[in-house]
Amino acid sequence: MSNTAPSLVPRWRDLIDVRPHDRDHWAALRVGLAAAGPLVLLWAIGREDLASYAVFAAFASVYGRNLPHLSRLRIQSIAGLAQLASVGLGGLIALSPHRYAIAIPAAAAWAFCSSLLADSVRWTPPGPLFQIFGLTSVAAVAGTPQHLGEGLVTAVASVAWALAIGYVGRLLWRSREGRLHNPYTKPIVVPPAPRGRLTRAASFGAACLIAGTIPGLIGIGHPYWAMVSVIAVLSVPDGYGRVLRAVHRFAGTMLGLAVGAGLLAFQPSGLTAIVLMILLQAGVELFVIRNYSLALVLMTPLVLLMGRLSTDLPLGALVWQRGVETAIGVAVALAVALVTVAWSASRRRVVGAAR
Repeated sequence: MSNTAPSLVPRWRDLIDVRPHDRDHWAALRVGLAAAGPLVLLWAIGREDLASYAVFAAFASVYGRNLPHLSRLRIQSIAGLAQLASVGLGGLIALSPHRYAIAIPAAAAWAFCSSLLADSVRWTPPGPLFQIFGLTSVAAVAGTPQHLGEGLVTAVASVAWALAIGYVGRLLWRSREGRLHNPYTKPIVVPPAPRGRLTRAASFGAACLIAGTIPGLIGIGHPYWAMVSVIAVLSVPDGYGRVLRAVHRFAGTMLGLAVGAGLLAFQPSGLTAIVLMILLQAGVELFVIRNYSLALVLMTPLVLLMGRLSTDLPLGALVWQRGVETAIGVAVALAVALVTVAWSASRRRVVGAAR
């Protein structure tokens, strides 16, 4: 194999390897608590219909996973504002009877903008995944102006709660140690050059548009699942990593569909459904760095549970749509990854010949 055509076939050990535990329980605890506060409150007041706004705003808690507290607060504040903008745009789109047709190009444009923001801020996890997830999920359910207003209030409160959860550890450590040395540090993420940022943002936007259009053409009711899948795969910067992530996402989703079907067969509702969502979200954070497939085994039931709360589709149809759209998103992402690798190899050959 030549240097200009690196192997993209995932190694078996990379597929099954589970990285050592590295303070993952703290990240899982923060994410679980960030989701628990607003979800339990919504259940207590009988407003589970606002759960999507709460959950996607609370995703601000996943950013800056292992950063010092002040650095994490900065990153989570910016990510929280991005999440608020995402669910706000999604809520506006949900007001239209043509929300599906509007959501797909809007999500593609938002993926482009969010990617530029992600590279500028250098947040971790990288890419516009949660922004697209939030926008498209909220846009998928018909809304009213009143519901949008209540949802935005819920989202603001959820972000504030997530920021508080992410920062409270600093106060605890200060009380235990008496003094805390916590200088501001930037995330350890190497952003691409300005031209590279535009290229990557454009690839996110184009892939998102393609992945969302295909389910729409064949009449599947959740095109955002394909868009989220393609963003998740392309958030990895190199070709081999993207192929590996694609295999992980497909395999983990298929296993997760079996787990999710089993859980949803019991028709969890009310507080039971809320507790399940909290536990699954914390579980995802426990494994997402260690093995992406295992994280998807837990993420998929969470997505199905959220989908079940917002639609009256039969369980079988919901599972089928999730599987098909994941396959579509993974296929589009693989195509983009292969084209990108081939283009890069071609450029290297041209530059080499010119020398």
